Amino acid sequence: MLNRVVFAALCLIASTGQAVALDLPVPEKLERQYALKARTVEVVEPHTSTPDDPLRVRYRALPADELLGRWFGEGWKAQDAAVVFFARDGYRSVIPASRFARHRAYLAFGREDGAAFAVDNRQQHEQGIALGPYYLIWDNLGSEDLLRQGAYGWPYQVTRVELQSAADERRLLPSDASPEVLQGFEASQEYCLTCHHIRGMGGAKVGEDLAQAACRWKPEDLKAWMIEPARWRPGTAMPPLNPRLSESERSLASERIAAFLAAQPHESGCALSRPGS
Repeated sequence: MLNRVVFAALCLIASTGQAVALDLPVPEKLERQYALKARTVEVVEPHTSTPDDPLRVRYRALPADELLGRWFGEGWKAQDAAVVFFARDGYRSVIPASRFARHRAYLAFGREDGAAFAVDNRQQHEQGIALGPYYLIWDNLGSEDLLRQGAYGWPYQVTRVELQSAADERRLLPSDASPEVLQGFEASQEYCLTCHHIRGMGGAKVGEDLAQAACRWKPEDLKAWMIEPARWRPGTAMPPLNPRLSESERSLASERIAAFLAAQPHESGCALSRPGS
């Protein structure tokens, strides 16, 4: 049976469309509060691995589906539901409920071998990044689908979880959105709106509105920047567009994202610039 707080929250979502958010307690309290037993989960660590050099790590973790059920009842499994994970540094990851139905996910809080709960993020040129208090991991051993997605959908430093409608961010779509713009919106959700935001929708890791920033670029330069930003600005913290995709897939994704950004309303004129300027 749902507790009264969660039941009231789910009713609120149904009646008003407002999201329900929870600030996460420390791992010890979370285990005790929900009578869950931590387990060891071995994964190919996507932040440090490459397709040719997969590195396996064993984490101590709690099953995400059981936690989501305790927090949000059956509401989190709704067809239009999405779970949003907020990180301490402003990163924001929106995971459709359907992904949890296809794959097993866990909230990790430490390494099984007792080593530092940290990771080297190769694509962002960062080392020894603390993962705690929580790190969303996926059982990707033997899953080509998850391995292809790399580190997308693996937020770390998670402090807050929110249940919302998957349609919430569709407010960024123009009413006459073409199929290309719609596909660009979906790609932007996965690759861009985790760190960036548009009109306040998205992550808070980067301050400037993404649509306003992007409108200063020539389309071909913007696409080149998305595919390989370090080529234009060595040492940048912006990762390349999923390098596990083929060259043609990355090119197509960048074109769709550029089309989506070009469809956004702009409050001021834009001066075109070259990458790195």
